[in-house]
Amino acid sequence: MTSPTSRVVAGREIAFPVPVVSASVSGAAFLTRAAVVRRLIAAGPQSAVLDAGAEPVTLPGGRTPVTIMHVRYHDVPGNVLGAYHEIGLAFQVRVPSAGVVQHIHELPVDQDFTLAAGNELWGFPKWKGDMVGSAGGALDDARLGPVGSSGAGGIELRLDTRVGVPIPGRQSLAMNCVQVIDGDPVLVTAAATASGGRVRPLGGARISVAAGAEGAGADLARFADAIRGLALDRARPLATFSYERFEAEFQAPRPLG
Repeated sequence: MTSPTSRVVAGREIAFPVPVVSASVSGAAFLTRAAVVRRLIAAGPQSAVLDAGAEPVTLPGGRTPVTIMHVRYHDVPGNVLGAYHEIGLAFQVRVPSAGVVQHIHELPVDQDFTLAAGNELWGFPKWKGDMVGSAGGALDDARLGPVGSSGAGGIELRLDTRVGVPIPGRQSLAMNCVQVIDGDPVLVTAAATASGGRVRPLGGARISVAAGAEGAGADLARFADAIRGLALDRARPLATFSYERFEAEFQAPRPLG
């Protein structure tokens, strides 16, 4: 596999690197059981990352860092994949040929083109879901479920950095993920900058799964099961964070090794 310079998605040619010129982000970081993380990866559609030697990073106590995020991509020129919401669940893993990287395990979005592009370009496990929220603000009530804003039968994230600490200036972020395209593990990298940040240590996040989520479709039910299995619906976060402004450039995927 070679890294392409462009790909055609739904009749549109997309050139690498793919820019994100305006987005907002909220999220929370947790520690959860490494054994559960590995079981979820092994049972998921991207289990081939384990064939590449990926294993959950295991800290003392058998815990793995896990992040859940809500991103809102704004309706502005230059956002090649369009305006949309996404909610991501990512695990920290170690790959022999790449070191410590992220593995995105779930990534629902609410628009069709980004769904196709994310899957085809980078192997991101995107699926279609109804969602609302105000990512990037000091209080983000994001909801994922079949009836959007009411949250019935779905998943709700409450990410609150109002009593957090401002993060001054503009932060440079490196994003490195191991994903799977056509059965082959690949490395996806992006350079990002973020500003207007706030962080709240040891608190600020509440994740809840509404009764009935299991009957709201296979994808949502699987996400709900993962949240419960990881105990994120009753865990205290290491930190909750928000960035009002987020920009990035996503490179073409590269084969591992």
